[in-house]
Amino acid sequence: MRHSLAFAILLATAMADAAKPAAQVDTSTTASTGAKAELGTVMSAIEASRSTATAIQAMTSVRSVQIIKVSEIATGDDKQALDRAVSDNQSDITGVQAAIMANATLKKQLDAETVDTSSIVAAAINADGSVTVFVR
Repeated sequence: MRHSLAFAILLATAMADAAKPAAQVDTSTTASTGAKAELGTVMSAIEASRSTATAIQAMTSVRSVQIIKVSEIATGDDKQALDRAVSDNQSDITGVQAAIMANATLKKQLDAETVDTSSIVAAAINADGSVTVFVR
């Protein structure tokens, strides 16, 4: 019974997180200018890199891709915290980069925006089927 209740709580939390609106890119500008996001969003995406890599591998279609430059989000102490999170999660970030390279649909969209896969520090799959990619 406890396991069923715990699972139900986790499922409800995941569904609530999936319903949150995703960051949007102004499509009238180049993707390299990125969109504004909060540092917490990037940090959460970095921490979820292992599960994100698995999800990217399973994706068969990508609605759209948003590219966000973390240098526009993190400055000063925030930059140090971001650098620490990247360092602490480097193996999982490498897994996300590999998953993106292996996903032809996603890789094609990123190539069209001239995104170097090695510059990716995190990715998030949004409820609408779009992918947000955070780059250095």
